[in-house]
Amino acid sequence: MGLSNAMSTGVTGLSAFGTALSVVSDNVANADTTAWKSNSVQFGDLVSGYYTTQGYEMEAQGVGASLLGITNDQTVGPSVSTGAWSNVMIQGSGYFKVENSSGSTFYTRDGTFSLDKDGNLVNLQGYQVVGTAADGSTGPLKVDDPSNPAYMGYEINSAGEIYGSPVDGGAKELIGTLTVSTFPNPDGLIRSGSNLYIQGAAAGTAVDSTGGVGQAGQVIAGAVEGSNVDIAKEMVNMIIYQSDYTANSKSIHTASNMLDTVVNLIR
Repeated sequence: MGLSNAMSTGVTGLSAFGTALSVVSDNVANADTTAWKSNSVQFGDLVSGYYTTQGYEMEAQGVGASLLGITNDQTVGPSVSTGAWSNVMIQGSGYFKVENSSGSTFYTRDGTFSLDKDGNLVNLQGYQVVGTAADGSTGPLKVDDPSNPAYMGYEINSAGEIYGSPVDGGAKELIGTLTVSTFPNPDGLIRSGSNLYIQGAAAGTAVDSTGGVGQAGQVIAGAVEGSNVDIAKEMVNMIIYQSDYTANSKSIHTASNMLDTVVNLIR
């Protein structure tokens, strides 16, 4: 391997570990983000050309490292109690489904929901939560009419069913059911910001269900999911990646000094 190749190899290491440090920083920055799922990097080697060995075999020549991809930790985060009836989390697999005013669909683990001025169940961005109404129709859920309330209280069970207590008394009535969507490959979801995801091609076809049915986890009311970031683990990773980054920069510096020595020999 020539000195110029050694420098190029070091550059690939700088690029790979620089990205790894960015991923760690992103995890740490979102340590308190609701329903955040931590990411980790997967490295791969690069080869180019071959060595000739004594056994007349050809051995691939390594020329550095690359980043194969970033994987998502789907472990459920801790339950953070809020006491609000409209705040929910999924204990297991699945995502809540929301729609913006343009009809675009997003998926989220952040169940910080509330009622807007029109009685619709919405997230913090004002996107309407999708579900199945009591009459069987699917779409954004309208819980009540604020101008003429039909219920004096609400509750959500583990299946994601929303019940209202009529203002005139009587048995609780089913208002609607939250949709819990699962995917064959959750890693295929694409981050959209604000705790939202959009469906990527690699995610597969969404399966819309309800809490506790099929692969969907049960719904817990009065709580939201916390971040699953392990700060201690991220700090250790940061130290390792920083050391690896420094080592690669040293290899570039060493190769540069050796190249200068060769050049000076002919002066």
